[in-house]
Amino acid sequence: MPVLPADVVSRDSGELELVCDIWSADAHVAREHARQAAAIAELARRRSVERDTALGLRGGPGPDSRAMRPAALTDVSDDVVTELALIRNCSEAEAGRLAAESLLLTTTLAATWSELYAGRLTVRKARILLDLLEDADDAVAAGVHARVLPGAEQCPPGRLADRARYHLYRLDAEAKERRRKEAERRADVHVERTADDLGRLVVEGPLPAVHAARDAVDQYARWMRADGDDRPMGVLRSAAALDLILRPWDASRPSVTAQLHIHAALPSLRADAPVGAAPAELDGQWISAAQCRELLAQLAVLGLGSVPTGGAVHVAIDDPATGETLAVATRAALRRAAGRGRRIRRRDRRSSGGCPGRGQEERTHLEGTGGKGGNRRRDGREDGHSGQSGRSRQSGRSRQSG
Repeated sequence: MPVLPADVVSRDSGELELVCDIWSADAHVAREHARQAAAIAELARRRSVERDTALGLRGGPGPDSRAMRPAALTDVSDDVVTELALIRNCSEAEAGRLAAESLLLTTTLAATWSELYAGRLTVRKARILLDLLEDADDAVAAGVHARVLPGAEQCPPGRLADRARYHLYRLDAEAKERRRKEAERRADVHVERTADDLGRLVVEGPLPAVHAARDAVDQYARWMRADGDDRPMGVLRSAAALDLILRPWDASRPSVTAQLHIHAALPSLRADAPVGAAPAELDGQWISAAQCRELLAQLAVLGLGSVPTGGAVHVAIDDPATGETLAVATRAALRRAAGRGRRIRRRDRRSSGGCPGRGQEERTHLEGTGGKGGNRRRDGREDGHSGQSGRSRQSGRSRQSG
């Protein structure tokens, strides 16, 4: 029988008892987080970086991975992040952050770990100190701890961050400049998925440049409003920013190809597809069938006619019962395979005296050249797993200038 909330907290509990339960839960979460950090740190120390030297330079991490690698992971093997991701069933990015936090908490920030284990510091407050003191030396970290930790339990997170930052910059005058340069070195552009199949393009950069870019986007949006576009200002800013990056009107510069990988079941692409049609996959993110049809219509490949310049369309054949991918091929390859199959069937009929049962095994092998499970992902799932007998895999490239 599953445990229900009413089995844990009674409706007859007094308010003081409920408050005590909240405090107790916070303390238990903090202690378990500290216990997990200690275990992860010990595992990481047993995976020393010397294990990677046997692989040589070609077997180790690339320049981008080394540049983005946290300093706390310098002395541990590059494989520890992948191993931790498999243990926790999480992404390698999350595993890398957790491994770096665990090593810091059990070394330079051991005082923070002690307060966390005692339940006097929440996980959020501990991460505030981790973020500020991750590159501080032992003496500076000890000085900040001595001034901040005594009243940290009763201090709100925002106030704790201000106090820690104040004492850090007093004890280490170069800390702010060092953190700024490190942040600029790690600046990047990435995409975050938001609700209702929208996304957020995050551009990291120096704060003055980011503010200037936002102000410029706002001015362009106001010009669009002055020209008669009555959409909300937020929508106008979004449209202006995307157009400034993609620049669809500018033919004076070499064209830039943006590639999108779309996996969709063929029935979902029909104009009369039902509301509950199987969703599609866009660069690893699930989107609705309606949004997929709208996107493919913009890329002019919804009718599966001519493909845009630089684009490609592949058709994946799935087992309708298991969803296992049996073969993936272009439309031209499927046409060639279909012609070859007809020739094989005619030859089979001649060799078998017209009996349809003979030669079936050979024909199936020749036509299903993709092999069973030939498109299996690293995580063991099938590519698309739509359960349909035919699915299009479209690599739609939208050629823009910029």
